[in-house]
This record gives sequence, structure tokens and C-alpha cells, in this order.
Amino acid sequence: MLQMVAAGRGLCALPGWLVNEYSKYMPIQSLRFGEHGINKQIFVGIRKDEQDIDYLNEFIAQAKQTK
Repeated sequence: MLQMVAAGRGLCALPGWLVNEYSKYMPIQSLRFGEHGINKQIFVGIRKDEQDIDYLNEFIAQAKQTK
């Protein structure tokens, strides 16, 4: 999908953090949809027996820091 955008053959809706990351390596740019962008919420749930898995905890920590 990003390769099509970089080639000027399409567009896609992605989170800003993803565009920021890939714009370092690809000729893509971020544009806002509408005056205020798209309002979103992310809900994360994990099972009790998965609460001590490091990569899940790191993902949740990163999600909390991303706006």
C-alpha cells in the first residue's frame, strides 16, 4: 500500500506515527482529512495469563504515549 502511494498511484488512510516512520525511507507525506482530522480511539485488552508478556506490555506503553 505504501509503495503504491510512494509511486504516486494511490492514497491511503494511516495513523500519523506510521506515516512519520515510513516517510524517512519513502517519498510519502501526511495530509489531514478535514479541518480536525479523524477522531479515533484505541482499546486494548489482554488475557490475565498474558499480563507478564514483555512485548505486550511494551506495546501498551507505546500506545499510551502516542497521540
